Amino acid sequence: MKFLAIMGHEETRPQVRELFRKFDVLMFSSMSIKGCFCDKGVTSQAWWPSDKGIGSYSSMCFAILEDHKADDIMAELEHQPIAIEPGFPARAFLMNVEKMV
Repeated sequence: MKFLAIMGHEETRPQVRELFRKFDVLMFSSMSIKGCFCDKGVTSQAWWPSDKGIGSYSSMCFAILEDHKADDIMAELEHQPIAIEPGFPARAFLMNVEKMV
């Protein structure tokens, strides 16, 4: 079994969901997250319009799935990245699941 997480701009969430459906991943989760480009020494949270380091709103969709499905999805993302902005495609993270109870 594998743990697959795909993180991208909030607007990519429907495309990521469709990718999971395409490969028959019937159960997955998603959550909204806020990324931060933090400079060294910054201790306060960036807040528009007062700070320069405005966070990036993203989403992460993830699932625990069979090895072959995870490999197929990773290959699809390499071949056809999901991106709203071409320079910032969704990122995928694949990890082995050692144990489930």
